Amino acid sequence: MAGVSLHTFGGRHVRFLSPEKIGALRHSKDGPWRSPRQEPPQGTDMMLPPTALRSVSWLLLSCLVLLSQVQGEDSQDKEASPRISCPKGSKAYGGYCYALFTITKSWMDADLACQKRPAGHLASVLSGTEAAFVASLVKSSGGNSYSNVWIGLHDPTEGSEPGAGGWEWSTSDVLNYQAWEKDPATISSPGYCGSLTRVTGYLKWNDYGCYTKLPYVCKFTG
Repeated sequence: MAGVSLHTFGGRHVRFLSPEKIGALRHSKDGPWRSPRQEPPQGTDMMLPPTALRSVSWLLLSCLVLLSQVQGEDSQDKEASPRISCPKGSKAYGGYCYALFTITKSWMDADLACQKRPAGHLASVLSGTEAAFVASLVKSSGGNSYSNVWIGLHDPTEGSEPGAGGWEWSTSDVLNYQAWEKDPATISSPGYCGSLTRVTGYLKWNDYGCYTKLPYVCKFTG
């Protein structure tokens, strides 16, 4: 037979096909190496083996989980540090701009000066982290030579509320966080305006006479 050679090994006859014969059979429609799964019948879809399907499913699930984590972190970052543009000489924190002014004024005049800026008032300090930011601002802006610095805390009732309950911010912010150096309710003749004190690193508050001229911190929108 053309393309076939016969050899004897250990008493057994073995036929070998030539490379040309193998190639002809491989490309033949009816060749013995033709797999019926190589070309599926027309009109049918290719099916992946179960192991491949599981691998693809895990890959897609991993991509979806990673995408949701990235989007969640991005959203948290935007909430924690909103982008705002503050004028020169001021610093941004929590969606507001803060600035220290060293031209001394009474508490009322200082608050009026802050109101000239967008939604501005003397600074309200609503948490420990904000207190640390404001203290750092005062010290880095040259305010550490002053014993006291005005913030937006005052008692418009001038002590008529029992237990020093008349203290409030000059804004509409609620006085939940408190950081008094000494509780004004325990002072016999307190002042009725609030300031940051140098002896506490500008982290604690002190009552002070409202007509005293001090530097001040404004808080406003960009």
